[in-house]
Amino acid sequence: MKHIFSLITLIIGLSTFAQDARYYQYDLNTLYLNPALTGERIYAFKGVQLNTNNGIHSTNGTRGSGNIVSSIGVDMPFTNRIAIGQFLGNNKSESGSFNTFNFLLSGAYKIINPANNNDKTCLSIGLQFGVLNTSMNTQNFTYASQYSPTSTTGFDNSFASGENFTRQSFYSFDNNVGIYYRTNFIKEKFMLATGLSFYHLGSNNNKSNTLDKGADLRSNFHINLICHVGKLITLTPKFLYMNQSNVNEYNAGLLINFKVTKHAEPIIGVNWILQKALVAQLGLKFNENNIFRVSYSTATGNYITSGSRGMEFSYIHISNRKLQQIKKYEDEYKKKENTEPIPQVETNDPEDIYYLLKLKNILSRLTMLVSIENISSKDIQRELDKVKDELKELSHIHISAEMSPLVDSYILQISEKLKLLEEKIKNK
Repeated sequence: MKHIFSLITLIIGLSTFAQDARYYQYDLNTLYLNPALTGERIYAFKGVQLNTNNGIHSTNGTRGSGNIVSSIGVDMPFTNRIAIGQFLGNNKSESGSFNTFNFLLSGAYKIINPANNNDKTCLSIGLQFGVLNTSMNTQNFTYASQYSPTSTTGFDNSFASGENFTRQSFYSFDNNVGIYYRTNFIKEKFMLATGLSFYHLGSNNNKSNTLDKGADLRSNFHINLICHVGKLITLTPKFLYMNQSNVNEYNAGLLINFKVTKHAEPIIGVNWILQKALVAQLGLKFNENNIFRVSYSTATGNYITSGSRGMEFSYIHISNRKLQQIKKYEDEYKKKENTEPIPQVETNDPEDIYYLLKLKNILSRLTMLVSIENISSKDIQRELDKVKDELKELSHIHISAEMSPLVDSYILQISEKLKLLEEKIKNK
């Protein structure tokens, strides 16, 4: 009897960990979703990206214990076409008896380079390879021989089990592939992004022992649409289909970003996993390059009786390199710089000096933008928006009357540069 009970315990554990960890906020865990997303930046930032995801998924409805999933990923564009990254993931069972650990190196190659088409279209393929470790700790197992009617749990681990199971740990080579495509349409108000990926290539879903042969093949299909509603609201409907160990999962959701201020965007969202869970999300995007989200899930459909619940926290940071393309051509601009002469006026008034330095800086930046040939309309528009804000600031500053001819000369040249940049955007 005790051997049958031991086998049942082992089978249940193996069945649970034949499947990879589930992340409710999968869209923030890009390296776990699709290798082709390595180095992908939907927005302007091109620097190093750090992803962290941590969650507790409880099968008994309590918050104090549960299946613990955690991951951390780092990736960056290496060139305009090549990106590299690294991923670490860990999945620990509620009892601590079963654990899987994944270490992966990730790379992606852009077949269609967004830098060459004003960031309107991107097509990339990705590859990951590394090590998957699956381990089993039998110290927390209980057996029929340890049954105790006086124990609150029904079992007393101080009783000898009579079993000789030992801790087991297995390593296997892991490799994953993926393809990803995105495009802008309808005056860039809409962006469609989709991808297909396969994890644990070469695995056999019908194998008899999950531990000694790695994880089962996992396939993902994901698609999302980014819709800009005016200047303040962004809607992101999304869908994920996953298949692993003959189990299918359908996950549909919606995220809404509200641009409250220039530096803060509250985020709310909801996901529905067919016949499994309902997930509510709340987050904040701040300073353009930081995203924090927390989610809470509750079981639905066939899982209600288990009282399953879960919480998950995610954070993304992208190093701020907004105007990388502009900076890239700065040396080229300096070599052929030919700025029109500006009349000089002596002044000791602090406001006059600030006003002139600001105009000179604006003119210099606009002249550089005009001279750069391979620059996206997004980078141009971003700089124009910045100039607009700076000119508004200057409109509140009072300058000396004798400064008017000099200011008029700057304003005239700035106006000419703005017209040239508007034509440049139209041509693109």
